[in-house]
Amino acid sequence: MTLLSGLFLTFLFLTGCGKSYFFSETMEIPAQTWTYANIPQFEVSVEDFSARYHLLLDITHSADFPYQNIYLKFHATDPTGRETVTQVPIDFANKGGVWFGDCDDEWCHLEGFLQKNLEFSEAGTYLFKLEQYMRVEALEGIQSVGLKIEKIK
Repeated sequence: MTLLSGLFLTFLFLTGCGKSYFFSETMEIPAQTWTYANIPQFEVSVEDFSARYHLLLDITHSADFPYQNIYLKFHATDPTGRETVTQVPIDFANKGGVWFGDCDDEWCHLEGFLQKNLEFSEAGTYLFKLEQYMRVEALEGIQSVGLKIEKIK
């Protein structure tokens, strides 16, 4: 086997072993400052409501982000229009200040649970919103925010 074909097979193996998400969408945050007025929303079409799902926050923050965690209001609206709002804390670092996400010199990428083992009530389109709920109106150092949904086998 040549070096090139060996590298190609390694690449295929590594890319094939990542998580597979039922839904994944990320939105860039303008000027890397997440304000109260900027509430990313995601429409998700659900067919299989008999399965269970994990809902995850997908966020990229600066490596010098001044907070250990973040608080969100997680809005979920079902196909009938019924909305539930949950306050969710997401830890970015441990008490010693070590980031939980994958970091380089500038940015850290983190996935955190918004909701585990969710069962959707029915098939249809669901609307999810992520609202930053910190004590500061303009939360600097947030590059992108997203939602990932993992179907549990």
